[in-house]
Amino acid sequence: MTTSKSKTMTAARPHPAVPELAGALAGRVTGPRDAAYDELRRVHNAMIDKRPAVIVQPVDENDIVIALRIAKDHGLDVSVRGGGHAPVGFAICEGGVVIDTRGLTRCVVDAPARRARVGAGLTWGQLDAATQEHGLAVTGGRVSSTGVVGLTLGSGSGWLERMMGLAADNLVGVRLVTADGRVVEADERHHPDLLWAHRGGGGNFGVVTEVTFALRPVGPTVLGGLRMYPVSQAKQVLRAYREVMAKAPDELCGGVSLLTAPPAPFVPEPARGKPVLALLTLWSGPLETAREGIAPLDALGEPVVDLVEPMPYTALQRLLDKPDARNYFTAGFLAELSDESIDALMAISGGFISPMSQIILQPLGGAYARGSAGESALGHRDAGWAFQVLSQWTDPERDAENLAWTRAAKQRLAGFAQAAGFSNFVADDGPASVRVAYGDDTLRRLVAVKRAWDPENVFRHNHNIAPGGHGA
Repeated sequence: MTTSKSKTMTAARPHPAVPELAGALAGRVTGPRDAAYDELRRVHNAMIDKRPAVIVQPVDENDIVIALRIAKDHGLDVSVRGGGHAPVGFAICEGGVVIDTRGLTRCVVDAPARRARVGAGLTWGQLDAATQEHGLAVTGGRVSSTGVVGLTLGSGSGWLERMMGLAADNLVGVRLVTADGRVVEADERHHPDLLWAHRGGGGNFGVVTEVTFALRPVGPTVLGGLRMYPVSQAKQVLRAYREVMAKAPDELCGGVSLLTAPPAPFVPEPARGKPVLALLTLWSGPLETAREGIAPLDALGEPVVDLVEPMPYTALQRLLDKPDARNYFTAGFLAELSDESIDALMAISGGFISPMSQIILQPLGGAYARGSAGESALGHRDAGWAFQVLSQWTDPERDAENLAWTRAAKQRLAGFAQAAGFSNFVADDGPASVRVAYGDDTLRRLVAVKRAWDPENVFRHNHNIAPGGHGA
């Protein structure tokens, strides 16, 4: 993080690349002196405070080609911004060139073919709205403001993963600008290794401008929503939920959130501000089979809040939306949801530092388990459950205690969790995290693709797959 003195100097002397880019690009170019600069460099994690030399907002791929060339001429780092939700703040590089793709919002849904071509600037809320006009969907993020491309390239976990697998599993095409200025399309017939690498390898191989998804019928009305149970029932509910999901059909989707009940009108006064178990339910099959499909969940216990009802799929996708805040998290997989791991999760949730924090627990199996590492860079398909311990807070003075609490939670779960994770769920940067995310065999293959397409490691502001070897 830069000092206030260096920030002042940066603002006083714009980099020579700023006027050069402004004269060469059709899109907007923003430097530190411009009024929009602070807003454009802001990302989802309010802890991130980086000051790039220049932010470019391309209107087309030609702008990206030119921006990459000028950045190279000036010896500037390059980062690529989509939704800006990466907890490490990869979207913004200190003193470099940010290529902000949020203006690339083209979206074409081919309903008969069940395909969608999606520009790099779309969020999941926008894509869900476009596909739901045709009663179609692909596994999307659990927060509607998350960028489609960033979430997909680093895993694509979402409520539909039991029915459809990860978003990356449904990625059938990628269009990108490479480090040497080529515009390339990758699919199963053209550059299949490059397509494979984008199914989980992150933004390591170029500036992705468009992705193509395979879609499935979902909605537009689904049966779903939240049920909240008091913490006194949480262990009982989790154990029963574990048994239900072990035998559940793919169409029964959702997960658990351990959180602090909000002071909302739908929450009874005695439960507000108290720890609760929130069960998010989604029946992704035909609506006429939904009541029968979720019937096993009706016997889990007596909720203090029951908001499960027919609703638009787009509304269900916004249930966990929150404003930007300071955040840090840890995540991983569980081979099984044992009684001991339930006890550990409950103990962690009982010590939340911030009422904004939560633990998300996802039952896997179904289409997720049938995915193959040969088809994507994402393994760990034998895991029964995934978890996320999400710390969120607003006061900078409480950074240290929230970080310490999250790291302590990671240690508490180490005895139960698999030593693995997807890159989107790694909150710390470094080669070790890359090796853990992919494993040696997959990482060797990713390194080979990196060497072929970005041998100079231009795209390194990510969980970096370095062309020199195993994430080193």
